[in-house]
Amino acid sequence: MPAFPAPNPDPTDHRFIVLSDTHVGDRVKTLDARLLENFRAFQPEAILHAGDISVPEVLQALEAIAPVLAVQGNRDWLRRLKLPKEQRFEVNGIRVVLTHGHVSMWHYTLNYLRLLITGRKVNVRAFRERLAKLYPEADLIIFGHTHYQLDEIINGKHFINPGAAYPHLLNHRRIQYCELTITAAGEIQVRKFSLPDAQHV
Repeated sequence: MPAFPAPNPDPTDHRFIVLSDTHVGDRVKTLDARLLENFRAFQPEAILHAGDISVPEVLQALEAIAPVLAVQGNRDWLRRLKLPKEQRFEVNGIRVVLTHGHVSMWHYTLNYLRLLITGRKVNVRAFRERLAKLYPEADLIIFGHTHYQLDEIINGKHFINPGAAYPHLLNHRRIQYCELTITAAGEIQVRKFSLPDAQHV
């Protein structure tokens, strides 16, 4: 498996926007303008997108604000959007993995068949456990796919899922994302956002 890049020898606070599951082009027409306004106001040094981008125009809009680090989600594979399945980097001693969370299209297909046959989705805990086994060396795992926003520490490992950045029934038609700061001392600080009154866009 790929190694983490060498850490920055001169640590300072690093600020990121984290989002996932924008689904522009397959479920909504465009990004909500409030997202872009909030991202500009936060002035991140980078934007981390955990997949299901769906169209390259999303990355272009985000890159106008800050450099983007993105990974391929299951929708991106179907739409032939060429992105890595994972990104690994180290910030102030924190080893970070950015991935979509579906693991592979094989796993995604099995989970989808299970839903069709039993009516039961794979729960968030199962995704966390699978990712923890895949990335035992990671201190922070950022993932999407479930459309369920969370910020949790399990067995010493930090998990962030920013939720879905488009309105749907599971998030009560709110648009979700996170602000992430990794301090010079290696502290992980997360603020979760859920924009109300989201409209069809």
